[in-house]
Amino acid sequence: MTIFGHTVTPSPEAPMIRSMLPRPARTLLPGTALLLAGTCLALPLCTAHATSRQVQAGAARPTTPHVGASRVAATPVAGAASRQPAARGETIDVVTHVHQTPSGVTGRDVGGGLMVKQTSAVAISTVTRDFVAAQSPTASSYEVMRMVPGTNVATSDPYNMQSGNFIVRGLNGDEIGFLMEGAPLNNVGTYVTIPSQYPDGDVIQSESLQPTTVDLTAPMIGAAGGLTRMTLLDPADKAGGQMNLTFGSYDTYRQSLRVDSGELGHSGVKFFLSYSHLLGKNWRGPAAPYRRDHFDFKLVKDWGSVGASKLVVAYTDYRLYMLTTPTLAQYREYGNNYNYSNVFTGTNPNYYQLHGEDAGTLIVSAPTDLSLLHNTVKINVTPYLYHSWGGFAYGSTLPNSGQAFYGSQHVSLDLSGVPTYGSARIVNVPTTFDIEHPGVNTVVSWKKGINTLKAGYWFDYTRQVYTTTYGAVTASGAPASLLGNYATNARLKNGQEYMSTDWITRTYTNALYLGDEINALGDKLMADAGVKLLWIHRPGYNYLPGDQSDVGQNTFQVTPQFGFRYQFTPEHQIFFSGNTAFRMPTANSMFNSYNGATGALLIAGNNQQKNEFSISEEIGYRYTGSEVMATVSFFNYNFTNRQISTAAIINGASVNTFINAGGETGRGVDVEVGTRPWHHFRPYMSGEYLHVTTDNNLQVGRDYLPTAGKIAVRAPKWSAAAGLNYDDGSLFGNVNMKYMDSQYSTFMDDESIPAHANVDLTLGYRFHNVSFMKQPEFRLNIQNLAGSTYISGANSVTGAAHTTRGVHGTMIAGSAPTYFLGAGRAFIGTFSVGF
Repeated sequence: MTIFGHTVTPSPEAPMIRSMLPRPARTLLPGTALLLAGTCLALPLCTAHATSRQVQAGAARPTTPHVGASRVAATPVAGAASRQPAARGETIDVVTHVHQTPSGVTGRDVGGGLMVKQTSAVAISTVTRDFVAAQSPTASSYEVMRMVPGTNVATSDPYNMQSGNFIVRGLNGDEIGFLMEGAPLNNVGTYVTIPSQYPDGDVIQSESLQPTTVDLTAPMIGAAGGLTRMTLLDPADKAGGQMNLTFGSYDTYRQSLRVDSGELGHSGVKFFLSYSHLLGKNWRGPAAPYRRDHFDFKLVKDWGSVGASKLVVAYTDYRLYMLTTPTLAQYREYGNNYNYSNVFTGTNPNYYQLHGEDAGTLIVSAPTDLSLLHNTVKINVTPYLYHSWGGFAYGSTLPNSGQAFYGSQHVSLDLSGVPTYGSARIVNVPTTFDIEHPGVNTVVSWKKGINTLKAGYWFDYTRQVYTTTYGAVTASGAPASLLGNYATNARLKNGQEYMSTDWITRTYTNALYLGDEINALGDKLMADAGVKLLWIHRPGYNYLPGDQSDVGQNTFQVTPQFGFRYQFTPEHQIFFSGNTAFRMPTANSMFNSYNGATGALLIAGNNQQKNEFSISEEIGYRYTGSEVMATVSFFNYNFTNRQISTAAIINGASVNTFINAGGETGRGVDVEVGTRPWHHFRPYMSGEYLHVTTDNNLQVGRDYLPTAGKIAVRAPKWSAAAGLNYDDGSLFGNVNMKYMDSQYSTFMDDESIPAHANVDLTLGYRFHNVSFMKQPEFRLNIQNLAGSTYISGANSVTGAAHTTRGVHGTMIAGSAPTYFLGAGRAFIGTFSVGF
């Protein structure tokens, strides 16, 4: 094919190829204002530079392809962009027309949307819209990644409202960094992520995972387990949208609507707004209701050849009643029947209405990308805000005498607002929180010859406030107020609220990074190296009476990294990388926790704990053929002061805490293979072998458990996934299977989770357009097709499940871990239609 006098060879993926006709350049006058997150930033930009080809043609290159088109790479992926070199350094844009459904499905992505071409120096797995759109509409950002190698997704309900876990290469979810359009979703204080608060699957374009590596310029710490990036759908060029109606098992009902504005005049501005409303009941135990309301918004401003700006907003408000996390003995005796009570007797704090959660979250990201000086200088500025508020509550008791401990201080309580209905004074124990962390990340790169220098600065401010109070319970067993009400809460005689948690922290993070990337031998060879310098200051205050008040943590850390990739041929590639990561202990680890009945110290706060530090290496091979893609990667990592997340019950409330496990070593291999469409079928397979050991004995009091050399917790030796997708444009479906080997839940390896396999099925049909309705679609998702009962993961881990003799001869008492129960079988039917 000849374009502008040059010959272009179409890729095998492109059924039709044409040049994208240029449109007139937009001229940006000096002082042009860029609206970014509500702030007008003056951009003293001169008239936009055009490439030599564009200057000759008298037009600027469009920065956004038409709907249903993507620029073709050497081996393209629908939706991916690239620039093909022509003679004399000219640039020609080529697009491939790939039909997309209103849901964004192309039917062409490798492995049913589970693989794309990668050129990075680290292993990356990317899930595209083709896979996401076929899942249940309630699939979380955890669940859409469950098929890629190295992942272990511990779900606990079919609709992803309840707590679960996301484990990568044996590393817990709080070790995984999550980014949404450049905004970090982990807060620097706890590192915890809550996927039910993140954007709906309806609007997720793609999600990628870099296991045990983090980009140099990512605004993230504490992500030794890897980095996950979430990208939302771009607003459509033309006005329209999509509506979804879902009905499912356990009285579940969901409705969602997305509206696209289309380009507003010739302004280069377009946006979408989506809303979803979910109602249902818990799949086991009392038929407790839950509710979730969610908004997603994305605005894109195209600045022509200079770049683009985005404004992305996600808002969530939800309320639910929690599910139990039984011990292994409780699970073996009761199975799925071990639950909170559905009857209030006046003496049982395990009544289900006393165990609820009510919270909201606002996430804002406003990235701007600029290309200046003939694309030799690129600037990315991403301001963001994460704000979460609300709380969770548990049932507990207070002594009828009114005698208790406030921190370490003995007090007499005023319980006039807390009635008694039996022999015990049952109370609602809400822990409320307010967490916000605004920040900004700035990256500047300069390309000169084969070198691209990168430099940047990241600032993040995180404020966390936690309080735990004790509230009244009505005669029916419902709390007077789920999150507490001063008028009905237990108080001190002076009128002050009685609390068992009352602290605040502020964390100031400053990071500088500098790196260099070399591209040589016609881009066959890529090598990069860089270093990030981090300063973190965390003052805190504990308002409970006791031995501490003002506490704080300070640290400085250097984290270097490097990578190498060589492309032998268009099909064959090798890569190698080395990375470091660290994190401070969590903010709550600084504070003392006291027994409210005796005043005894439950957990001693320590602001002198050592930082976790890790080093990881990886070497791999990629094959990108005309029909098949495959990747194999070998990895190794070593930790010092490994911080392992667990759960502890403190005064009736479950709180996140951690265990310093000392050294840990992990190594293994990941494999994944996928194909392009073959008679409309697209199979995919992945697997992992993993061997992780604890390198030190675990300290318990003044003795040590003999854990050195034991297999680490949450680290299954084998895992595998297999998927088969079919899509002929009308009839579509997929079947996905995930197998997880047994895994230990204690450091002594004396209790483990049995191996399990889970199968999910999707069947659907798309109709032709009917009047204004575009491709009406019916889809049935069946989760846990076999209806099996299984443990999906460990909620809490312990040193030993049984009494064990310590290294110095002390008999150390055992403690039973608790577990997430895998979600039961659910039928989820969805009707979707575009307009």
